[in-house]
Amino acid sequence: MGAGKSRIGRELKAGFNWSFYDSDSIIAAEAGKSVKEIFEQDGEPAFRQMETDCIRSLSKNAVPSIIALGGGALKNPENLEVIKRSGIVVYIKSSPEAILERVKHSKKRPLLENADENEMLRRISSLLAERSKDYEKADIVFERDGLSLEEIIRKLYEQINQHWS
Repeated sequence: MGAGKSRIGRELKAGFNWSFYDSDSIIAAEAGKSVKEIFEQDGEPAFRQMETDCIRSLSKNAVPSIIALGGGALKNPENLEVIKRSGIVVYIKSSPEAILERVKHSKKRPLLENADENEMLRRISSLLAERSKDYEKADIVFERDGLSLEEIIRKLYEQINQHWS
C-alpha cells in the first residue's frame, strides 16, 4: 500500500512495451464497486478471493505484462507461487513514514480509515511487519525511498533487464 506500484508500473510498461494491469482496479470494475466498498460490504476474505481469482487469470496471459498487486496479495502463498511461475515479483520497498506521506490524505485506503496520522503510522508499520516475510520472497527487492520517479523507473528497468538476462 502506498509504495507507488500503480504509478511506477504504468511508467515501466512504456520502457518494456508491455501491458499494464492493476489488480485492484480490475477487481473493482468486475465487482461494480470500489475496493473500499468491497471491504465494507463483503469483507476482506471476499476481496482476497477476488484478488486470487484475478491473479490466476492475469497470470495466464501470454502477453508480457506488468501487474500491480494490492498490498495484501501475497498473504496468500498461492498468489506468490502463481506469479513466480509466470514471471518475476518485484517488491517496491518503502519505509512506513514515506508510505504515510503518500497515503495520509487518501480516502481509498480501507485499512487506514478513521485514523489520525499516529494511528495510520502504527497500522502501516504493523502491516509491513506482518507482510514483510512474504514481500522479501520477491525476485527483486527495490528500495525506493529518496529516489525521484525518474530514478526509480531507470533503476528498476535496469534490474528487471538484468534479472531476465
